[in-house]
Amino acid sequence: MCTELGRLAQGYNGKEGTNTFFFMSHEEIKNIPKDRTVTYARIVVDYRPQKEDPNRVRMTAGGNLINYPGELTTNTADLTTSKLLWNSTLSTPGAKFACADIGNFYLATPMDRYEYMRIKADIIPEEFKKAYNLHSKIYKGYVYCEIRRGMYGLPQS
Repeated sequence: MCTELGRLAQGYNGKEGTNTFFFMSHEEIKNIPKDRTVTYARIVVDYRPQKEDPNRVRMTAGGNLINYPGELTTNTADLTTSKLLWNSTLSTPGAKFACADIGNFYLATPMDRYEYMRIKADIIPEEFKKAYNLHSKIYKGYVYCEIRRGMYGLPQS
């Protein structure tokens, strides 16, 4: 859990973070814009034996509570365009084709409109609370975060 929190924040235990979110002080919590809904943190765990660290923990934002006013879709190529590309490749002698999965394209992308999330303080490991001085930032049993970059769960990611 410490590794995942550090990855999303400003790092932990010598590993660099992504600056996806920043922990908020009591004063910053009071200044959350009124048009934002503070969402919850969802913890997802998995065991992946093929990975270097098989015990996986990921945190996602509860996107079902977020009301994002902007565009939530990305235009893609239609079937005709795809067929033209494939047929061109197949009919050209010696041609090669490459494809990339951009499923994570928007993760860690800076956002113009910040979102807000709260994490129950009692699920954050004590060593992480100490490293980030979170005891002084606990508000009504939660630690609040300002999400500044795309992360799993956000509708705009």
